Amino acid sequence: MSDEDLDGGFEDVEDDESIRAGSKTEVNEIDDDDAAKNTYERMAPEGGSASSHGTSSLYTLPSNEEIHGLQETSDLYMNNMFKLQLDEMLKYIHPSGGHKQAIEHLLRSLQACIMCVPKIDPQPLSKAVQELTSRVGHSVHIPLVEPVPREDPAYMIAFEPPEALNLVGSWPLHTVTRRVGEMDVDMEVVMPSKLFQEKDTLNARYFTKRAFYLAVILAYVEQNHAALGVRAEWLYVGGDPRRSCLVLRPTPEAHDLIKTHTVVRIHAAHAPGTFPTSRLAPNRNNMRGSAIGASDQDTASLPPTPIYNACIAAESLRLAHLVYLHATSEWCKGFAEACQLLKIWATQRGFGALHLLHEHDDKHATRRVVAGTDDARFVLCMVLAHLLHGEPKVTDTNMEAGSYPGVRMRTKLSPGLSSVQLFRGVLEYLAKNSFATPVWMKAQPSYGLAPATDISPASFAGVFERTLVDPSGCVNLFAHWPAASVDLLQLDAAQSMRMLSDGSDHFADLFLVPQCTPLQRFDETASMHLNLHARGSLVHRLDAGSPSLWAIRRVLDVSGHALGRRARVVAICTNPQKTCTTEQQASGGSASPKIVELGMWLNAEHAWHQVEHGPSPDSPDAAAFRAFWGSVAELRRFRDGRVRESIVWPVSTLAQRQSIPRQIVRYALTQHACAKRIRFSGDAFVGWLDVPTSLAQRVYSKDPSVHGFQLLQTAYDTLARELRAMDELPLSVTGVTPAADALRSMSVFVPGPRDVTEWGHDVPDVMTYVPVHDVIITMESSGQWPDDLAAIQEMKTALYERMADVLSRRMPGTKMQVVYDSDATAHDAIYDQTCLQILMPTGFAFALRVHHDREQVLLHRLLNDKHARARAQAALRRYDMRFVHAPTHHAALQALQDHFPALGPTVRFVRRWFASQLLSTHFRAEAIELLCVAVFLTNAHGPPTTGMHGFVRALDLLARWDWRETPLLIPLENATRLAHHRKAALSDGGSALPDETAPAFPAAQRADVEQHFRTIRARDPAFRHSTWVLATEMDLDSKAWTHSAPTAMVADGVRQLAKRSLHVLKQDTSISTPLVRMLMTPAVEAYDFVVHVQPSLHVRYAESIAPDSTHWLATRKKRVYANLDDTPLRPSVYGSEVRPGFDPVYEFVTMLQTIYGDAFVLFYDEFGGTVIGGLWNTAYTKPHTFKVSLPYTSRPHAKGVVLNRPAILAEIQRLGQGIVERIDTKT
Repeated sequence: MSDEDLDGGFEDVEDDESIRAGSKTEVNEIDDDDAAKNTYERMAPEGGSASSHGTSSLYTLPSNEEIHGLQETSDLYMNNMFKLQLDEMLKYIHPSGGHKQAIEHLLRSLQACIMCVPKIDPQPLSKAVQELTSRVGHSVHIPLVEPVPREDPAYMIAFEPPEALNLVGSWPLHTVTRRVGEMDVDMEVVMPSKLFQEKDTLNARYFTKRAFYLAVILAYVEQNHAALGVRAEWLYVGGDPRRSCLVLRPTPEAHDLIKTHTVVRIHAAHAPGTFPTSRLAPNRNNMRGSAIGASDQDTASLPPTPIYNACIAAESLRLAHLVYLHATSEWCKGFAEACQLLKIWATQRGFGALHLLHEHDDKHATRRVVAGTDDARFVLCMVLAHLLHGEPKVTDTNMEAGSYPGVRMRTKLSPGLSSVQLFRGVLEYLAKNSFATPVWMKAQPSYGLAPATDISPASFAGVFERTLVDPSGCVNLFAHWPAASVDLLQLDAAQSMRMLSDGSDHFADLFLVPQCTPLQRFDETASMHLNLHARGSLVHRLDAGSPSLWAIRRVLDVSGHALGRRARVVAICTNPQKTCTTEQQASGGSASPKIVELGMWLNAEHAWHQVEHGPSPDSPDAAAFRAFWGSVAELRRFRDGRVRESIVWPVSTLAQRQSIPRQIVRYALTQHACAKRIRFSGDAFVGWLDVPTSLAQRVYSKDPSVHGFQLLQTAYDTLARELRAMDELPLSVTGVTPAADALRSMSVFVPGPRDVTEWGHDVPDVMTYVPVHDVIITMESSGQWPDDLAAIQEMKTALYERMADVLSRRMPGTKMQVVYDSDATAHDAIYDQTCLQILMPTGFAFALRVHHDREQVLLHRLLNDKHARARAQAALRRYDMRFVHAPTHHAALQALQDHFPALGPTVRFVRRWFASQLLSTHFRAEAIELLCVAVFLTNAHGPPTTGMHGFVRALDLLARWDWRETPLLIPLENATRLAHHRKAALSDGGSALPDETAPAFPAAQRADVEQHFRTIRARDPAFRHSTWVLATEMDLDSKAWTHSAPTAMVADGVRQLAKRSLHVLKQDTSISTPLVRMLMTPAVEAYDFVVHVQPSLHVRYAESIAPDSTHWLATRKKRVYANLDDTPLRPSVYGSEVRPGFDPVYEFVTMLQTIYGDAFVLFYDEFGGTVIGGLWNTAYTKPHTFKVSLPYTSRPHAKGVVLNRPAILAEIQRLGQGIVERIDTKT
């Protein structure tokens, strides 16, 4: 059987008229999350409602058969829900009966047409082509393979009708599976043996005769296209012209065939025994002599041509493989269905050929195929058959003889297992087995797969990097696969096994949701143009099949070697392959890819190391190291005295450290001339979390882009040390706990040190915002605390004053003041509403808050007073948020940040995106952090290693999460515990590291969350509260961070924004800076009115998406020095006083929301955004009857009164005088 996958199509159900009436759900790709849910809700029994059987039947005890069936479902299919979902999906993956009739009619017509093609007598190639041209009346293009055989009187080309026409692949095996694009039915034409000579295995002679044979069939099919209803095109399977086949597409007039979305592929084959198998052994060379510029004396030294040989050998095995798989299917009841599951699973991950209909090209333009894996679905079926039949028995005798080197006996799968158990068995085998050691399938002589006696198993050793030998012992099924593609398949299998083992519902992630977009799949991606003249011996280049395929292998080899332990796998993805007409082939329109995408799955433990350690200078490997790395390799002596060849990658900032893998790959591919125009997606995300460099150099005493959050952490450590050392207070400090996003490395911008004495001089107004970082202080227990809430708050204030006095002496230059919250009022004396604000000389500001646990008890007691209940509830909510949830959340996130270094950058990118969409007032930072944590704590995919990958994964989660119907369960406590265990294991030498499986949400608490969720939705069907339910073990009902926000309208908007952002990111093969800027630019046209803020008066304008220097620099006609930008700053409006936490735009937005309530909803970007979007409350814009004390400004209307929008906008303009530049309204 050929290594083409030979399966049918798994395409969109909505494109099939015979199914459209029953369902509008697209099985393979979930564009609308509700569609997937609805698919599994249509489970009503056929033939009427349940009530037709009588009311008493509802209460009848289940029979023994029903109990046995339920138990069997649980045993064979994991759980009942999985079985229901599986049964529903399988309904839509088979072709309908009407389609089968149309396809079978076409196959019979093709058989008659092909068998009637007249013969062409043996003659030289040029004359044979001339005769064919004269017969069909037009020129015929033949896709010849290098090296093209020279004109030789002994080398004759001929055509005779095929010895046989065989249906092969999934169609006769009944494992055809619908997928996106076209379903393909495979037919092979067996070329007569007398057309070949024994030496036709040399120098592409066989492939020339094969190409001519298919060209003749194509010419006569084209002559009869009107009668057949198809047009013929060429397809290079896997981009390899040696594996070319004919693809027959329906003509526009063939309406019945068009409805089937099917193509017929005609493959060429030679009869078994046509060539001696010894000539096609993997270690044999079949390209030699003058055809490749070598002499006869060089033959022995030429390298083998294993891929070339496998192409010829596999052409005689299609039918035998079909018989073998069919016999396995007859023997194992669940085999066919398991094959279908494997095919769906592989297709959704980009393994296997994908041929798209032209009208589907745009819809599925984001799909990619892993390079070299066109036959993946066939290979997976063979792996399943291998596990069912078991490996060859190994005895000491044949092991000594070297018959099966490295083979060890395995326990095979039982034929009585269900399809899901077989599917799981294959994934487990792929995840745990190494194909670096050759794997041998058991010979099957009864199916025509007897072991080849003239090919020794040793001939496979050292020839292929990954080896799975078919039952005939002649062909490596991974011959066309780059080693990286096999490794990626195994990593995906391991990840899927974690999904199947964690008890959660991952059915959609396994089978329904495409996982083939590189940007969602890899930590780093790059688009590049292949160098089709990549270095390498001529034999190796010809053995690869085409210049593109050789270049792909070179890129993978070089980048994989360069990254080493830094990457778990490096893979190449290409666009789905398209067919070419004869005219396109003649004009050079090859189907081989020239632009590819490189994906890197990085290893977080090693990816960011700056120094590459090589061998010692006297090692035999030293010369190879220097040859590979070129000028960057140098000899260095290390502190421990070792002298090594090494490379030090230049790094001056944290962003440059994150770019080390990109630097390595770019240098290596350029050094070895493998590719050009290399564009990394990660480069487009650099700079979005930094203020402009010119401002940073002017304002910061130390660049935070170099030191990161360490400068702030040092300032905090100094403060915490002084707080613990204070002994002048009435009560000693027992605990100092951080509770700020920057102190867990998750603030969008890194705070930097500034000279507070330069305010109003060298610090422009657009950089005067000073963030305040919350710190919780716990005092010793004492009876000196009063037992009254108001008195407790007064005592806290007194303590703050005393602390300020003590700390001012301990920390000279530090400014301190007791500060009340902006919403503090005199009648809210029971609230915690004061803090001690500290401004250090380095410009870092902290807010100290004293935690007294007696407050919580008193507030709970006050809830029993109906007159004070509302105030007590508000005070208790603030207490819990500040002193219970915030420090607990911080500790958990800090532990996870240590475990997942990419968590911090992910949170920062996602928060930046939320704010750029003007959503700052609608989501707390902690809620966004939990959302990002969910991306890392799932078995649906591996944890991201870069912030870019985490950002894309977070967008995907937002786009797919149906927050109306499903809570988001985040096992934060379990994850924190595992992170601490891992940290302890690493400190002990890493001997007991926990596995990579994501932590699970406790089952009992999961049930509680689901019950709470149902109660919330039943009590609040309008989604006024708890729209997002982000449940953790400590917060089962999600009251901490999402109780009051976002609203349903905002949550829906975020989901749509995420979908559109993902669509934009997936469209291009590489991400550019302008594209990211477009993602970060809000669509202000959607708002009813837009308030524009004066950029020069915005204290955070330097943090905006595209800050303009004219808003902080004064105008100057001419520079004093041409090479020095000495433009002075604008005069300061805010003066020289440092105001920690002062943000007039934020205060302005807060004031408007307080004054106008729900008359409108405001949207703005807290990170320097200069627009405030507003949407009117539609309930108020409609006419209402006039009432006293209406909650909004109104004006007369014919039917009563309506909201006075012009007056409100005028009031906003007056209230924002000096800050507001203008207000635009929708026309």
